[in-house]
Amino acid sequence: MGKKLRNVMLHMIGTVMTASLIFGNAVCVFAEETKREESTETVSDAEMTPNSEKLVSQKAPEVGLKEATLNKTDVLNSLVGVTRLFYNGEFSGKFVVNTEPYLEIYSADNAGSEVAGKIYPASVGVVEEWGPEWTKVSSGNVTGYISTKDISIGYDAEMLAKEIGHREVTVTAESLNIRQAADVGSDVVATAIQSEVFPVVESGEEWIQIDFGDGKGFVASEYVEENLNLDEAVSIAEEQAKAAADSAESAADPANGEKTGSAAASTTASTPLSVSSDEVYLLACMVYVESGAEPYEGQLAVANVILNRVKDPRFDDTIAEVIYAPGQFPGAHNGVLDGVLYDGPSESCMRAAQEALAGVNNIGGYYYFNGYVDLSTVSEYLVIGGHTFYNY
Repeated sequence: MGKKLRNVMLHMIGTVMTASLIFGNAVCVFAEETKREESTETVSDAEMTPNSEKLVSQKAPEVGLKEATLNKTDVLNSLVGVTRLFYNGEFSGKFVVNTEPYLEIYSADNAGSEVAGKIYPASVGVVEEWGPEWTKVSSGNVTGYISTKDISIGYDAEMLAKEIGHREVTVTAESLNIRQAADVGSDVVATAIQSEVFPVVESGEEWIQIDFGDGKGFVASEYVEENLNLDEAVSIAEEQAKAAADSAESAADPANGEKTGSAAASTTASTPLSVSSDEVYLLACMVYVESGAEPYEGQLAVANVILNRVKDPRFDDTIAEVIYAPGQFPGAHNGVLDGVLYDGPSESCMRAAQEALAGVNNIGGYYYFNGYVDLSTVSEYLVIGGHTFYNY
């Protein structure tokens, strides 16, 4: 037999064997599928009989482990949502607060520790260490601990910031036209120079409406940089310094209130008091009840009368106890204070309460005040606005 013929025969034998193997495998697969269908049919028939629990249980499909197991990402995603889980935006690692009147930042992770600073509404900071109850943060020149439940972090921080933040644009071109409408052919109403900053009225992709002082206009977005501005925390020392400066400025303005009596009112520093935000609010409301219509100096003086009593052992020890003491402040017992607590105090009364707590004192050691006082019955007195402040 020739070599060529032998090779042809070997090739044909190989082809036949391969076809046999394929056919054999197909037959096996068909037999396996037929067996599986028969088993399924048997179980299905068994379900029709009264005693079929064992067979029915065999019908349950086997599920692979990888199909039944959720990884940590799946679990977290189902709890917090994909947007929060994979958030990596502008406020990643940051927090935002918007709590009235403010939140205290403590030096340690408990409310009994020293107050390092205060953070007011619409403020932002950096999350240093997160905890379920206390989170270590930094904002401005303050680093300390704040209650975790009172802050918004990451995605939630961005959503809150967009709601409460103040948007501004900074001009990046050397000179920029401010137009009457969002159109390059519109009239120019003003011209801005590089680094000027303007509040945003409405954002847009191509044009941004701004408030330029004398009115509203539009600038091309490609020539400005838009930012979302939020405040930062202030330390106790910073707040005291600002309060003293503001009070000194107010005292220097004669329009702030008439000052007559045995001695002129002067602003001095007294011992600051660290109290809860609820007590600050209560003090501000009481100041509003007693002196809401008075000049600011009169409101600051009323706040200091209350705090002078808190510091004196002859009176009660807390702001609430002093305010609600029998026979002292009628508004605390006749429902007037309750109404103010519900509606809130004026901005000036809140400021007076905060400055008095920070140590700004414009009346010294007076413990009493009234609209009318028989001066022959007091040892010293000071008149501010419609109130006379005195001691027996």
